Amino acid sequence: MLQKYRGEIILFIVSLIAASGWFFSKFSMAEFPALGFIGLRFFLAAIFFFPLAYPQLKRLDKPQLIKSALVGLCYAVYIMLWMLGLINSAHFGEGAFLVSLSMLIAPLLSWLIFGHLPYKSFWLALPAAFTGLYLLSSGKGGLHFSFGSLIFLISSLVAALYFVLNNQYARDIPVLSFTTIQLFIVGTCCGTLSILFEQWPTSISMTAWGWFLCSLVIATNLRMLLQTYGQKYCHVATAAIIMILEPVWTLFFSILILGERLTLHKAFGCLSILAAIMIYRLPAILRNQASANKE
Repeated sequence: MLQKYRGEIILFIVSLIAASGWFFSKFSMAEFPALGFIGLRFFLAAIFFFPLAYPQLKRLDKPQLIKSALVGLCYAVYIMLWMLGLINSAHFGEGAFLVSLSMLIAPLLSWLIFGHLPYKSFWLALPAAFTGLYLLSSGKGGLHFSFGSLIFLISSLVAALYFVLNNQYARDIPVLSFTTIQLFIVGTCCGTLSILFEQWPTSISMTAWGWFLCSLVIATNLRMLLQTYGQKYCHVATAAIIMILEPVWTLFFSILILGERLTLHKAFGCLSILAAIMIYRLPAILRNQASANKE
């Protein structure tokens, strides 16, 4: 039984790791300077992948390098905004659902930038997304977000742009080299900004280093490796559904660890956003499933 569903089990673990990464980062930045933490984490992750990616990197031409660097810069902006949201928010569950809206913003940006028309399901999902966005507001009769939640919402816009560019340019660039360059760009940008504008503490406790290692080894490298391995043994339709669960686990952990209060309007807001994502993704999932059954 375990062997039959190993792909699903691995991706289920990946969704838990992805949610845990929010908390690894939060606890690390209790002592690490924020930009320095992100810079060091991503730079070391790039070094880890570099020997594996080197044969591909040698074969990249100038346009491919420029495209990879552009996507990396967009990723860096998203990560810095996400990090700012982490610092200024104790409502990670709400933040995770706000960031997940990037999955619905991305089709719109892809249409505006590259002329790719969204699926019909996109327009059906919008009312549920707007309803969720409204319900996640402070309940004062309008869209009144805390500063941290507002930053998460802005980061979802940049994340959507990153997804669009990543999807567009990944088609003609080898995946491992593409990923390595992105990690290097994020690490270099954040690390440089940290050197210029942040002051590092004279000492960092072993506890903080432990959280940093969890962020690096578990939430970055292990997550990417397990996700690649899990998708190899799991149908893409099933994988998509499992990975949608990340904000659900983040909300659960936030309630358990940070004591986040789940009010009724917030619960319905999260459910509305989850429903919007499912409405958008479900037709594609069903098409992929039908295609697989025919084969």
